[in-house]
Amino acid sequence: MKIFSLLFGILLLIATFVWFSYFVPLGCGMNPTGCREEFSVWSQIGLIHFWAPVAVSVAAIFYGIRRS
Repeated sequence: MKIFSLLFGILLLIATFVWFSYFVPLGCGMNPTGCREEFSVWSQIGLIHFWAPVAVSVAAIFYGIRRS
């Protein structure tokens, strides 16, 4: 379980950065009605698409480290 938690946390952290820096702007660019093209981690979309998964991944990493 320790290894699984560490692996899950690390992979989720990497996937979060890829998701927020590549796929979120790509989806916005494909929107035919248009949208703003700048995404900040301090905005509402940053809270949903960046900080929530980062918090889960950090919690999983800490859980894996603290587990003996």
